[in-house]
Amino acid sequence: MRVLFFGAGPLGSLYAHRLCKSGVDVTVLSRGERYDWLSKNGLVLVNEMTAEQESSTVRIESTLRPDDAYDLVVVLIRKNKLLPVIEVLAATPSLKNILFMGNNALGFDAYLGELPAQKLLFGFPGAGGGIREQVVHYADREQPKGRQRSVTIGELDGATKERTLMVKSLFESAGVPVYLSTDIDGWLKYHVALISPLVGALYKHNCDNRLAARDNETLQVLVRAVKEGARVLRALGFRRHQHLQFTLFKWLPEFLSRMGVKSLLQSRFAEVAFAMHAEAARDEMRLLASEFEELAARTSVSTSNIDALKKFVD
Repeated sequence: MRVLFFGAGPLGSLYAHRLCKSGVDVTVLSRGERYDWLSKNGLVLVNEMTAEQESSTVRIESTLRPDDAYDLVVVLIRKNKLLPVIEVLAATPSLKNILFMGNNALGFDAYLGELPAQKLLFGFPGAGGGIREQVVHYADREQPKGRQRSVTIGELDGATKERTLMVKSLFESAGVPVYLSTDIDGWLKYHVALISPLVGALYKHNCDNRLAARDNETLQVLVRAVKEGARVLRALGFRRHQHLQFTLFKWLPEFLSRMGVKSLLQSRFAEVAFAMHAEAARDEMRLLASEFEELAARTSVSTSNIDALKKFVD
């Protein structure tokens, strides 16, 4: 199987590295300074939970040609930079399957307007991190010896197909656990309802996750904003959220929810997976906050806490 990772950011690099190490034929598409560095040095990564350095040598390309053929293209690009990528993919008819892994609150019309529905899958990575001096720094588990966080994958129609299982098996063969969602649109919307207030809280404290964890007022607004987001999505008919956090926030007393968020924000995982990414991706976070604001405007749900944190995103 030939796999192309479109995008050599932290998570495209991480999963390309994992698949390469498991014996998959992997190509990474990158451009500019990143392409030049990877061509000379290969993929270099640091696991921030264990301080281990890893490396691998994969094929590096700077362009996708119209006659290129891949069995799977994995797109890990920020939402605000996707439109030109979709145009490039649409001009390459020999691509068999395309998996978009990333944030998305407004659904899939922009993709379906350019690409055949039968080629598309959607999902989200389980790890997080950033790039410093071309080296990927990542965290894929909340403790050094904790369970690795799953990637999420789903079909547009929610079915589990032969190719869904093929992609699942591909990641699992590289040691990456996979969760199959039966409602990937709803899953991604609920993820934005969770992550957008979280990054607002981080921006309020200049992406210092531990400082945010010590601010009880911020924690209170954050928990209430996530609950507001869930109410917005339920009002729009998205009820099968498949996120444990929303179940806990719904049923736990607020002070226990605040304690849970505080514990998460105090962690090294939050520093690497949340704060590092939030600092580097302010443009994407602004877009996501605006997308969710558009969803909320379709309902009569009050979003005062979401609005209070959105001003820090803006």
